[in-house]
Amino acid sequence: MTRSNRGARLIPIFKPSLPVAVLWFALTLSSAANPPSSSVRLAQALDPNHPRVLVAAHRGGYESDREDNAPENSITNVEVAIRRGYDVYETDIQRTADGVFVIVHDPTLDRETNGSGSVAELTFKELRALKKRFRDGTVSDQSVATLEELLLAGKDRILFKPDLKPGVMEHFDELARLIGKLGMQEQVFLRTAAKDAAVIQTLFKEGTPRVEVMFKLGNRNQIRQVHADFRPRTVEVKFGKGETLSAEKRAAISEATSLGILVEAHSYNDPKQWEALAEAGVRMFHTAAPEKTLRFLRENGWRGKQESP
Repeated sequence: MTRSNRGARLIPIFKPSLPVAVLWFALTLSSAANPPSSSVRLAQALDPNHPRVLVAAHRGGYESDREDNAPENSITNVEVAIRRGYDVYETDIQRTADGVFVIVHDPTLDRETNGSGSVAELTFKELRALKKRFRDGTVSDQSVATLEELLLAGKDRILFKPDLKPGVMEHFDELARLIGKLGMQEQVFLRTAAKDAAVIQTLFKEGTPRVEVMFKLGNRNQIRQVHADFRPRTVEVKFGKGETLSAEKRAAISEATSLGILVEAHSYNDPKQWEALAEAGVRMFHTAAPEKTLRFLRENGWRGKQESP
């Protein structure tokens, strides 16, 4: 079945205005080897009715980290992700003992750096003295990045999806203000669990600057509630490895799309699952194999004519 045959029953009737078409043209350019002069923005990217499926690279992508001299979640890795045409840089936020937001994934530093212990136990100066490891365990010449450094490295060229690690929610107001200070409210969406929605809603009512939040949801009712409370541009509908698309999850995807919300799902290196999710309306894949995922999407018509093989 060709991509053109699928489109009629997948996508609601949608006639984009000229501004929307122009914005999507700018986003298409961002996938080229040379980044565009125009800025990438959430409003242009997160259109649930567009047939293009976005690629969110897990920790920026690390399939060839040693060859690229670009460890996961590093400044140099941002450049690699942009060069390869990934749409979203997924990353992880933790906070040091002296209150600096930094980019570390694991509960301890042992795998990712030549140090040990947790981020929360160290000052930023102590953390900065460590060096990041490649996936094979060898030590690079690069240090742990701050959130600010990472975001500025990709500003106007790629979207960011930071995951809030344990303890960071307690400092959500500070985090939102940092994103605002950098002028990146339209380039960052924070991902967190549905259980954090009530706290975030209260913070917004009390004056915390509004930032985009992606909640991890599982059913239609949760999507309706989050839509009523936040009017989000995107949500994650949770899928496990090898999970078959159920009627409940299909309904959740359909509900989100009908409300104008772009749906993301985790993908697990399974072309059959990719195809099923894209057919159902998922428009962003969070993946630890972004290069392979992007190649599949291009070869099967899920990236538009400009990126056909």
